[in-house]
Amino acid sequence: MKFIKFAILILAILLIAACASTTKQSNSEVENIKFRTGLAAHPEDLSFAASEIKIPTAADYRYKLINGNVAYIVPDSSLPLVAVSVNVRAGTYLLKAADAGLADLTASMLRDGGTKSLTPEDLDEKLEFLATTVAIDIGGTSASADMNSLSSNLDESLKLLFDVLAEPRFDKQRLEIKKTQFIEAMKRRNDDTRNIESRVFNEMRFGADSYRSSQATATQIEAINAAAMRAYAQQVFASPNLVISINGDVDPQAMVHKLNKQIARLNKGVKLPPIPTVAKPIAVGLYGVNKDDVTQTRVRMFHPGPKVGDPQEFAIRVMNNILGGGGFTSRITKRVRSDEGLAYSAGSAYPLGQYYPGMYLVYFQSKNVSVPEASKIVLEEIARIKIEPVSAKELSTARQAVISILNERYSNASRVVAAITDDHLLGTPADYWKNYEANTNAVDIAAVQKAAQDHLQPEQLRILLTGKLAEAAKGDGESGSMEAVTGLKLQQIPLKDPLTLKPLPLN
Repeated sequence: MKFIKFAILILAILLIAACASTTKQSNSEVENIKFRTGLAAHPEDLSFAASEIKIPTAADYRYKLINGNVAYIVPDSSLPLVAVSVNVRAGTYLLKAADAGLADLTASMLRDGGTKSLTPEDLDEKLEFLATTVAIDIGGTSASADMNSLSSNLDESLKLLFDVLAEPRFDKQRLEIKKTQFIEAMKRRNDDTRNIESRVFNEMRFGADSYRSSQATATQIEAINAAAMRAYAQQVFASPNLVISINGDVDPQAMVHKLNKQIARLNKGVKLPPIPTVAKPIAVGLYGVNKDDVTQTRVRMFHPGPKVGDPQEFAIRVMNNILGGGGFTSRITKRVRSDEGLAYSAGSAYPLGQYYPGMYLVYFQSKNVSVPEASKIVLEEIARIKIEPVSAKELSTARQAVISILNERYSNASRVVAAITDDHLLGTPADYWKNYEANTNAVDIAAVQKAAQDHLQPEQLRILLTGKLAEAAKGDGESGSMEAVTGLKLQQIPLKDPLTLKPLPLN
């Protein structure tokens, strides 16, 4: 027995010695690795150099083109790729109400309808062979024609892009296919509460007669012809309104020569009318669109706000980040989602207006019977930030979050050229982004509270419910009804027939 105990003791001593040796060797190896590679031995030893955000000067990348157009070119030879985007401040605002659907169909047919020398199938095959993509988009106040290509195929790919714009075929057979596809998509307009909410919300914010609310009927789609699309495309993609952005493996001067050669093929001397600036928001109230077959209701609350350039612009940005725009650290998200578990997505936004007034917006999606409770919390948080100063920690976190967009905005050549092109199109002051960080850091606790007091107006909220109104309006019986929570009487908005857009009977 004594022998066994002695053996165990010897074994234990040997194990301890081996572990000590291993630890010593391990520590030595770590130090050796750290010396050889410069890597930290432990995450706690990591250190980061102070990062400096460099704001590019747009003039360094600006080039004049023929016929009054402009290009911004940011060379990047890291990959043998080139991206070209032909941008213009035009869109559906140019169209009359009777022409609803023309912009979307024109954009689709420019890309898929072939060119003067290529059938739709030949165009697709040619682009695929060149490993080139072309995409056309026409929105409310902006349009773009984008191309991505290998630098070795640039000349041929660029010509194809401008073939699409200057010599579209608008193939008759392809047009009929597109019309059928558009109308089939229309039939599903009322299937998803997300789509319903978006359409009704635009009417509530801008007015039913605004181009921002424009929707096409099946009859209007059927009536669109090649001549109408051609005339519209020639108005949209024309000189002197083009702002072309390029990034990739290019020589700027050579690129200017290539662009001028292609631009000469486009219509010129087109003067676009000013973008409308008047919105007609619906009256303050509680509104609902009924859809009985859903278990969750979507909620939006909004009121008009200031435009870009408002003296309190940066305080508004920081304030909203604290209130609901900062994700999980923001108050509305934390209470409605994290604390109470009433919604998967909940938050707020405060986009400042460019042409129209801006907007304060709260959004969430909740179980039908939880809507009044979640709405009550939202209104409580709006009231609280107006009367109680935010904490120093909230202020610091929000300022950092607002400033952090600069890192993404200028993180690579593609984003740099997109940013300076947007600034050109929107008329952003040259020093706006250079002063962005300083202006954000200048926002203090008092400025946040003043912004909340001046620009949060709960009594002006327009509230939209999209879901099963019988349950959402009544609630769970514990938090009160939506009418009790808001002090407003619910007004039901009818769904519209998906093909004719005529109001359907209320249910």
